[in-house]
Amino acid sequence: MIELLLVRHGNTFAPGDRIVWVGSGQDLPLVESGRAQARAFAGTLEAADWRPTAALSGGLKRQAEHLQIATAGVPAPNTHPALDEVDYGSWGGRTTEEIVAEHGDAAVRAWNEQSQWPLDAGWPESLPEVRGRVDRFAAEVASGAHGGRVLVCSSNGLLRWFLGLVPGALEGAIEEGSFKVKTGHVGRMVWEESTGWRVASWNQPPTAPLS
Repeated sequence: MIELLLVRHGNTFAPGDRIVWVGSGQDLPLVESGRAQARAFAGTLEAADWRPTAALSGGLKRQAEHLQIATAGVPAPNTHPALDEVDYGSWGGRTTEEIVAEHGDAAVRAWNEQSQWPLDAGWPESLPEVRGRVDRFAAEVASGAHGGRVLVCSSNGLLRWFLGLVPGALEGAIEEGSFKVKTGHVGRMVWEESTGWRVASWNQPPTAPLS
């Protein structure tokens, strides 16, 4: 059995900040509340004696910082290109209101509520490309290349597609409105040779016990 913990980085906006869409083109650090979320998750890992065999993040500051705090640098965190956030193109760095004013409400709502890829938004990657890098990374983990307990820190735009590794899981989560991962929250997936991937838990707070 191989366990894969998927954590979304913590908060990048403080009270009063202008809230914008943050993709791979916006390299923001964590704010103090985000660091607190990472510290809380570190406490959860310690309480469960869950020691990762590998700690991997995308290359963005917020992802790497969250992972460093959560693991205290043990094992040494590494970056993996498959874990970079989705690039929101011209939507990145803009408020929802600004995006709606230019592109309309339908495309924004479809992404936020149904995880539908906006075809006319000019995002640099296609959905098959994003899902392809998730599939390749998952196969790498399932091969045992990173050991039996793999901790990943990435971002909401990418993490949802890990649900697609399990037949029907993404569709069910979309129907329930539960596919998004909140800042600092955690999902747990398990690989077994006989059954493949399954979702053990999803979008749990950083203080939720690991099960």
